[in-house]
This record gives sequence, C-alpha cells and structure tokens, in this order.
Amino acid sequence: MKVVFHFGPPKSGTSAIQKWMSSNRQWLIEQGIYYPAHVLDVNGVSSGNLRKVFVESEKGLEFSDKLMASEIAAANSAQCHTIVFSSEFFFKKLEALAGKVAEAQFIGYVRFGLEMMQSSYNQAVKRHGRTETFRQNGPLQPTLRALSESISKIGEERFILRPYSKKLFVAESIVADFLDALGINSSGVDTSVGRINPSYCIESIEVKRWFNQLESESFQTQLDLALQSYGDSEAFSLFTDDNFEKNKEAYLGQLKRFLDNHKVANSDAFYEQCAAQVNKPYRKQELTLTEFKRVLKVLLKQRKLSRTALYLAYNEAVLRKDALSYPERIGVLKQLTPKWLRLIRKLKESLSTSG
Repeated sequence: MKVVFHFGPPKSGTSAIQKWMSSNRQWLIEQGIYYPAHVLDVNGVSSGNLRKVFVESEKGLEFSDKLMASEIAAANSAQCHTIVFSSEFFFKKLEALAGKVAEAQFIGYVRFGLEMMQSSYNQAVKRHGRTETFRQNGPLQPTLRALSESISKIGEERFILRPYSKKLFVAESIVADFLDALGINSSGVDTSVGRINPSYCIESIEVKRWFNQLESESFQTQLDLALQSYGDSEAFSLFTDDNFEKNKEAYLGQLKRFLDNHKVANSDAFYEQCAAQVNKPYRKQELTLTEFKRVLKVLLKQRKLSRTALYLAYNEAVLRKDALSYPERIGVLKQLTPKWLRLIRKLKESLSTSG
C-alpha cells in the first residue's frame, strides 16, 4: 500500500484540494486512491484527515498506529493501491510521520513568500484574532526554512514539491495538478471547486480587525462567514510600492536558495513568474464610521449577520469601551441593534438592582 501525506503548507490551496477529494471519494476509489472521509464547514474548509492518524494525549496530538492501521485496512477493503491523507497540520509533524511510516511520500506546494505574507495576514485577521495592522517589513518566510530542514533530515527522494502558481498548475487547476502529482489523469473529470476560504476585501479586514477586540467566539464565527462573501474580488495590496519592491528582492533571494537546493517541478518558470510580479493597487487600512456602518447594514440586510448577535457584541463592546480602539463605533452597533432588546436588558438590570 502506497501512503501519501499532503502537508500543505498553509495558504497553498489545501482547502480546495480537501473539498474536492472529500466530494469525489468514490471516483478516487475507482482510480485506486483511498481518501479517508472528513467533515467540511459551510465554506468547504476543514482540518482534513488530521484525526484519522492523530489522537489527543497529555502531550498533545500524537500519531496513532491503531488509527493508521484502521485506515490502511479500509483502503485494502476498497481494493485501492494508494491511500492519501491531507492536513496542513502534517507540515509540523513531517519528521514524526516519516519515522512512523517509513514508506510514506510527502506532497506539498511551494508558494512565493511575498504572496504568503499578505495572505497569512488576511488569515490571521479572519481566524486568529489579529488586531494589529499589516507589517510591511516582516521577517523572511519561515515556511521555506522549516521545509528545507525537514527535507534534509527525511530525504529529498520522499518529497514531491510543486509550485503554487495557477499558470503552472495542470489545466490551471490545483486539483488537477494534485491528481497529476498522484499519477492520475484528470482530463475526464470536473476538477472545479468554486471559491474556498476566500480572502477578505479591505473593508472586511478592517471590520473584522475591530471586532477581534471582543471575545465572543460564536459571534466571531458568524461574522467571519458573513464577511467572506462581502464586497468585490478586486485585487489590492497592503504594500506601498516602495516596500513591495524591497520585500520582493529579499523574498526572491530566499526562493532562489530553496529552488537551488531542492527539487521543485517547473522551478525555472516558477522563479521567473515570481520575479515578474508587480504590486497591486495599494489600500490603506482605514475605515470611516459611515463605511463601517454600511458593511454591517449590508450583512444584516442579507441575513448573514443576525441583529441578536450584533446586540450581544454591542453589550460586550460597552463593557470594554475604555480598552477599544475607535470606541465611537459602539454607537453604530447601538443604532443597528433592535430597540426592544436594549429595553429588555435595561429592565433586567433594573429588576436586578431593585432585588
């Protein structure tokens, strides 16, 4: 049984691959590929097959020989010759996986660090509570450094590395490209997946960044899902032109060193594409009170954000007013929340005081 671990890395199309693989398991079985089932959220995002080979322990997540054997047995039962696991978490556990599954191969995508820098910031605001603005001069991409170290310890021959570039993907599809890496011809199947885990527009970034000062997890989840579909898909940059060029030079140097030392498909064409990149229109991270209100009104009108949820966020914001940036935005929340909910709250406070 051939064992393949797709490890991402983060921000390299993993969600799209996982959604397609999960939705086409029977077709994959017919090709001799077994892909363990996993759940997807409403946006088609998941942690992939993480829980198919790792379990919780006192030391954190640990590889499970029992789970691995169970999935291998399922693949054999389906008469498959290859089993594929996919999770971005595997990137942090490459050496452990290589030691536990001696015959395993590893598939991953290499993305230009300059793109990663902005994409990772967007994700940090979306899902990880980032409240600070984008840093235009950050450290070089840690992903390539960590991957290079893992390859050196595990062995170059166990890795299949592909460039993250639509123009270089097979049929300009990351799914078709991934299937090609597995040795599968996808010309007779639809490999489209739609938009998966889309990046925020600048307005969404600024709205979410302000709300990240609050702690309500349920509200943050609802807001994230709502903001992913807000606005247009017009490309923009958080880099000024000068900083874009300075960072580009540094990241190209890092990329060249990696490509010189490791085998990556279409490496020359990939480097040329990265070197030819130009900055997109710069957008400053600021939002007027009117713009802030307009975003929330649209989300409420589309019923992607509930007034009750916004009311609960308003209550928390009032309590944390002195610690918030742009506290004047609390007034916008008050205007958009139902008056009857505020009256009920006042009544409860009155009864509590009198009691």
